[in-house]
Amino acid sequence: MSRVIVCTTLAAAALALGGCGAQQDAAGEEFEGAEAEVAQVVEDLQSAAQQGDAEELCSRILSRELAGELAAGGSQCIDEMEKAIGDVNDFDLEVTGVTISGSTARAEVSQDEDMTATFELARDGSGWRVTSLAG
Repeated sequence: MSRVIVCTTLAAAALALGGCGAQQDAAGEEFEGAEAEVAQVVEDLQSAAQQGDAEELCSRILSRELAGELAAGGSQCIDEMEKAIGDVNDFDLEVTGVTISGSTARAEVSQDEDMTATFELARDGSGWRVTSLAG
């Protein structure tokens, strides 16, 4: 995945999860169970990006496959994520919906009415990891 795609992906990611609303849907209802776990991963992504913690993103939030894609071309995931999060100004994400199908999930996120993205996640052991970020 090229740096441009990573930056675009993080910009899309940065468009969603408003403050403390990570575990509420667009109607303000609380997510429960596995849906809350998925929403928490998006909140964790936001937090790590805000803190500039590329290591956290690569080692605990992104799937091994996605981290490997970022590392393709002789670079390291951490290096690519540091560049990408340095290029994104707004990491305020709001999870507006979560759909779970077996061991995969989709989180719909938005920053405002004009910008939305879908994050795909997969169960990894007892938790969830981001497998795809799409604008």
